[in-house]
Amino acid sequence: MGRDLVPYMLAGGPILLMVAFFSWPQTNEVGADAIKILMEEERMTLMIMLAIATTGIVIMFGGLYLLIQKMKKGAGEMHQQMLTVAGMCIIAALALFMAGFGGNVNSINANDIEVDADDDLAWDDEADQMTSIRVSWDAANSGWAMMPVMWGMGMILVGLTAFMMQKPSGADYLWTLMMPVGLGFSMAPIMNNPSYFDIIFPLTMLIHIVIGGMMIGGKLSAPGAAAAE
Repeated sequence: MGRDLVPYMLAGGPILLMVAFFSWPQTNEVGADAIKILMEEERMTLMIMLAIATTGIVIMFGGLYLLIQKMKKGAGEMHQQMLTVAGMCIIAALALFMAGFGGNVNSINANDIEVDADDDLAWDDEADQMTSIRVSWDAANSGWAMMPVMWGMGMILVGLTAFMMQKPSGADYLWTLMMPVGLGFSMAPIMNNPSYFDIIFPLTMLIHIVIGGMMIGGKLSAPGAAAAE
């Protein structure tokens, strides 16, 4: 039997994402202030951080999606249906993440194009350039706004299904913990408070890392895995 990648993806993906998150030059700035910070940074440095974040998020969401597939093997019909909806939420969160990254990439690249009114491949003037950067930046924020909701809903459904599939004991309560953490993360757009996000986002990453680490150490298994064997 081959090695199960799910625990390593759940533990490794968030670490890469956190590296990019804490290295990103922007913190809680908005509008023109946020764009100014981007324009002052080296383009390649920003691209490398986005590449690290993209790799991390694909690995982590891939791990969550594969975990859901593992849980389905030992689940009854109702639980399989709940897990299918959880998988849809994870896919939607990944799509929103990619939309946010795409907006950031467009903003960064737009700043790299020269201003020359006589060149069809350049901006007519700085106002033209700033308009494009701002539109791309706002589009990225639209994706970021709904991402925690879909990700949080997926976590809630995974945690709830795990609780319903097996009576938790010991380390199994980590699956149950996904419900309150997922609920807290899904409320990030409602709270609309950068300080709140700076707390709930690392906490969300931590629960994934701990679950992955416990699975690697053999202290935790996917709910329903034993029934599927």
